[in-house]
Amino acid sequence: MRYIINPDYLFVENFVKNLPHVFDNEGVSIYKGRNEIKIFECEGLKLNVKSFKIPHLINKVAYAWLRGSKAKHSYEYAMKMISVGADTPEPVACVETLKKGLFHRSYYVSIHHDYDFTIRDLIGFEFPDKNNILRQFAEYTYYKLHKNSIHHLDYSRGNILIKKLEDNKYQFSVVDINRMRFEKMPYMKGLKNFAQIWASEEELEVVAREYANLNGKDEEEAVRLLIQFDKEHKEKINRKLAIKKKFKK
Repeated sequence: MRYIINPDYLFVENFVKNLPHVFDNEGVSIYKGRNEIKIFECEGLKLNVKSFKIPHLINKVAYAWLRGSKAKHSYEYAMKMISVGADTPEPVACVETLKKGLFHRSYYVSIHHDYDFTIRDLIGFEFPDKNNILRQFAEYTYYKLHKNSIHHLDYSRGNILIKKLEDNKYQFSVVDINRMRFEKMPYMKGLKNFAQIWASEEELEVVAREYANLNGKDEEEAVRLLIQFDKEHKEKINRKLAIKKKFKK
């Protein structure tokens, strides 16, 4: 087993070291799919632990000896994000286990982030203060992520957490950050990033206008471009799903 722990949380090191032995039987599961997320209480902290699925053979070799695992990437990217003032749950540790010289399982530990809703809860629905939230979402993305050269490659609905503050202000935080690049985000690339939220044309228009305004660009062109990017993204995903369905048959 190998692990990295945030120096600010060395007092939970014993929990981190024992995590592979206790994860399956302890904690409260809040999500279970390809990966599983559980909540643990430790030393007065509410810890969010994501257990990644066991990878296929090629990645068992790669993660063991050639490149970092998803858990390690999550930890490293979170540390980097926080260092530049971007919002993501505070990283505590990552743990990797090996079996017979091959990578086996990995865990990412962060402080559990309490939130009120996600972008998924408002896209496609009637929602209080919706347009204001979407404008602030565009602003958050521009100032906190893109201006800091952060490109979230899975910028989808469920990965954007939102907490309502006073005076119709909202706090945004991103999760599921193991797929990310730290690279310059020019206007077109930044605008295209919003195509992943799978929104309606009306919702995309609100985001596009605000993002264009922040960048000093033409709003009408931004709306046209983002709708086109959205269409291309949806077509790409639907093609992939059709191929998967065909092979399953």
